[in-house]
Amino acid sequence: MPTLAETQLKELTAWLAASSQDERTPLGNDFIRHDDYGQLVTVALDDPAPDLSAAIALGCLPLLVAHDVPAATFTAIEGQAKLDERAQHITWLSGAAISDPLRGFPACHVVRVADGQTLRQAAAARGIDPDADRLIVGIPAACF
Repeated sequence: MPTLAETQLKELTAWLAASSQDERTPLGNDFIRHDDYGQLVTVALDDPAPDLSAAIALGCLPLLVAHDVPAATFTAIEGQAKLDERAQHITWLSGAAISDPLRGFPACHVVRVADGQTLRQAAAARGIDPDADRLIVGIPAACF
């Protein structure tokens, strides 16, 4: 049976995929291209976040998780909101999902991760138990 964090990771992965799909134009003749809304990056709970400044400069939104996920392929982003708006939106959605689980976004913890900070330190600074079962998602502070 999967843990709560594993279930929330699946929900987050599905939400990212849905938010990254191309869509038809209003007349339905063409498509509007949407690159990745965000990409999951594996980081150990006690290791400092990797240097993601090059990916952030391309407009990528790295989402740090302490779970094994496929390696991110960072490329320039088109068709998505600005980086800081996407970071704030994910932060807001995670909080809103606690009271409204039907939004399709997991009620995970989202924390800002400063340069050189670990996911554990970022969670503890927010008063979140990093060893609890709920998924913790770290967003580099440079994204905001």
